[in-house]
Amino acid sequence: MTDQQERRIAQRIADDSEIFDFARALYLVEHMPEEAERLIRLREESKKRQERLDRAYQGLHRAAQALQ
Repeated sequence: MTDQQERRIAQRIADDSEIFDFARALYLVEHMPEEAERLIRLREESKKRQERLDRAYQGLHRAAQALQ
């Protein structure tokens, strides 16, 4: 992995994280790249799951409003 790729991955990890700042994320990418990739994958899965839940909630909300 190139330095630029490592930095890009580290930035993705640090974005919106309460735990990882960029330096800590870069350390993770450099020393534990498999864990860094796993973390990104888990975040993406969580984001997709949340989006599905949001859509389901909106559908339920519209259905409840239609009943009123």
